[in-house]
Amino acid sequence: MSPYQFTADDADIILRASRCNVPREFRVHKTILSITSPVFKDMFDVPQPVSSETPAGPTVPVIDVDDTPEDLENFLRMIYPFGFPAMPTLDAISHALIIFDKYQVQGGSLQPLRSLLVSPKFLNDDPIRVYSLACGWGFKEEADLAASYTSSLDVLTCARAEDIQRMSGMEYHRILTLGMERRSKGREHILNAPVTCAGCPNYKKFYPAFRDRLLEDFGVHYRTFYDYGGCTIRCFEIAMEMEGTVVELGCDVRRDSHLGMFIRALAEKLSSHS
Repeated sequence: MSPYQFTADDADIILRASRCNVPREFRVHKTILSITSPVFKDMFDVPQPVSSETPAGPTVPVIDVDDTPEDLENFLRMIYPFGFPAMPTLDAISHALIIFDKYQVQGGSLQPLRSLLVSPKFLNDDPIRVYSLACGWGFKEEADLAASYTSSLDVLTCARAEDIQRMSGMEYHRILTLGMERRSKGREHILNAPVTCAGCPNYKKFYPAFRDRLLEDFGVHYRTFYDYGGCTIRCFEIAMEMEGTVVELGCDVRRDSHLGMFIRALAEKLSSHS
């Protein structure tokens, strides 16, 4: 089914998006706009000029709005009961929040946007921006959730200037502290986790080297390094550096339950967002 077109014959108002080279008209309904937006409700109390050319139907009042056709169409699709429009990027969500604020849309109408903001895709791809948007718009629950995801990043190098501008000093300090705490716990876990492999004849020499390599990588790649495959690769690399081949070490990390459990526990602990 094709999306709803704002050309209804029974429309009682025309919104004309004028922030473009060729203004675009949207035939809409006062009732829906008034219920959603106090700005439009007040606007409709003022007599409006009537359009002399309306091919889609009889003449109705026209209001010029300082919006792009794209932003206005998205706004209308968000408030009309025909399904929420796609918001594939954080830019789209940011623009939607701006126009909602412009027309003073509040309450339940904002909830779909708030839910989209903290969808897994955005939290994983750009948690700092999600956090900054949530802080900037006063979405406390969403900010709390996004903050936990930022701890896997180096905020000092990853945060953009526009992200920081949306945060207060305390909000920025919060995610800096979370990142430092997570890295401190990660290093502590690597140093203190007991590891033994029954099939490793050289464990006294091997495990210190294994931990040193993990700590070295952790200082640079602490966001994405700690998965089971990553730890396993480091194990094989160190084993081959020390003895030439893993076979000569007398172990197989894929079958050794002790090292396997250690690597899994390490990956699980350091990849969590708590």
